[in-house]
Amino acid sequence: MLLTPLEIGLIASLLIGVVALVALIVAFKSLRIARAQQAHTETLIQKMTRDLAMSASGSVGMGQRLLAMEKRLQEPQTPDKKIDYYNDDDFQPYSQAAQLFKLGLDAEEVARRCGLSRAEASLIQMMQANANELK
Repeated sequence: MLLTPLEIGLIASLLIGVVALVALIVAFKSLRIARAQQAHTETLIQKMTRDLAMSASGSVGMGQRLLAMEKRLQEPQTPDKKIDYYNDDDFQPYSQAAQLFKLGLDAEEVARRCGLSRAEASLIQMMQANANELK
């Protein structure tokens, strides 16, 4: 049984149609995956943007505190006007943090209790460790 050219053409068209349908299904699945990846990437970008903003605001706050303390330290000190580091409002969180580190608390807990950033608490912890090594 020989196929006529018309039958061969119909079979070829049917095969091409099936291949095109499979290609279309694959394209739609790829598009769906790409959209899901895009949504996930946008979520990560938003999270990273929030984290960066929090980090920047913490750095600005720490910088302002350091500038205020540096200004106070540069003021000429008279014998009757000495800075009481343990009772001074500007230095109090730092002296309290130093005491908590001596009690063995970790930087995360010290930062939470003293109202300091994690970076400030870690810096105090490192300074205290270096001072202990020098002793």
